[in-house]
Amino acid sequence: MAIGTIIRLSEGMGPEQYDAVQGQIDIEGEPVEGLIFHSAGELEGSFQVFNVWETREHFDRFRTERLRPAMVAAMGEEKVASLPEPDVVEASIHNYVIP
Repeated sequence: MAIGTIIRLSEGMGPEQYDAVQGQIDIEGEPVEGLIFHSAGELEGSFQVFNVWETREHFDRFRTERLRPAMVAAMGEEKVASLPEPDVVEASIHNYVIP
């Protein structure tokens, strides 16, 4: 079953850091397995990422194998290690349409 994830980035993490990490991940050049939809923007004073995934396992694999290494490449191990865990909200997706 598809899931939606909202990741509320930690304070101090905004569009500049997001862009640097996305440059390392290169979703367009190297699509992420299991990713159906990706978006990001500011909401309620924090930068947030909303994704739809084929399964929870795809999301977990992405975080481990692509996201963390991209964060380290963009910001350095020390900075990444000092960041608090982001708030992650997960929801089952009943239906989605890609026109």
